[in-house]
Amino acid sequence: MATFGKFDTSIDPSEIGKEFKVNEHVKFEVHNQTETGTITKQLKNSALIKIDETSTNQELIGQTNGGIIINYKEMEATE
Repeated sequence: MATFGKFDTSIDPSEIGKEFKVNEHVKFEVHNQTETGTITKQLKNSALIKIDETSTNQELIGQTNGGIIINYKEMEATE
């Protein structure tokens, strides 16, 4: 039986990536500015992050539509 349109899209994160989870709040740097956000999807070596909107990052939010991909090595969990 055919399974058209059904693909297994599960991605196994790298060892560093397994330290993080979806919906976890993290911080990272973009253009030498510290930003924070929430992981929305994990990829192999990076994660898609929804950036927290602040008064100082409106240009970044506009350029990225509020989401950015960051390598696991460049982020850390917030407390």
